[in-house]
Amino acid sequence: MDPLTLLAGPFIAQMNLGAPGMIETSSMGGEGEFLQRSQPIQQLTLMRTIYRGDCPGESVRPISGMSFLASLPPAGNQRIVIRNRRTGGYTNREYDSGRRRSERFSISLGDRHHGSFLSVTPGENEFRWSVTKAGNADGPTKGNAMLMVTIKDRERYRNFRSIDEDAYCPGEEYSSSRTPIGQCSSGYFKVKRQGICPNGSKIDLGTQIVYRRYRSW
Repeated sequence: MDPLTLLAGPFIAQMNLGAPGMIETSSMGGEGEFLQRSQPIQQLTLMRTIYRGDCPGESVRPISGMSFLASLPPAGNQRIVIRNRRTGGYTNREYDSGRRRSERFSISLGDRHHGSFLSVTPGENEFRWSVTKAGNADGPTKGNAMLMVTIKDRERYRNFRSIDEDAYCPGEEYSSSRTPIGQCSSGYFKVKRQGICPNGSKIDLGTQIVYRRYRSW
């Protein structure tokens, strides 16, 4: 056998052993990061308002102006899909040339897709991103990202904006041609009361029976 072949044999064997590892490394996904005001973040705090009073409830204000930057930079006509593995929610944003980061979106609590809103839950959220229309991408087109979400609570009192009253003769609540309440044949009429909250929601306050000489709830 040729002496050069004998010397090259071990070197070729080492290359063959290393090839699978090299291929696996090149196919691994890259990392990505969320940006708030163009600065990378790993934790995000959402404000939750808990309402007391006439109109109880709670609301969480979404955080707008968020963006995302993957290990593969924006280029061409690319788009990037960011999906939350915990909620299943995702957002599909522009990621084309001329940008330094993705098109902006908002983050809110939830478990569904909301267009430009990306849903999260309290705690650690794991995301999977993928770049579409990447063409000849110089880097991974898929990867992972993490974001820790915390909730800060505050309390507010929310009372009725107004109270609506609807008076009608018995049996005519849904009638389009009501009898004047002074002419109700039964000798009394009913008044349905609803409280109107600042956000427009209505709370039923019950129905009052009004007789000719006195009232009874």
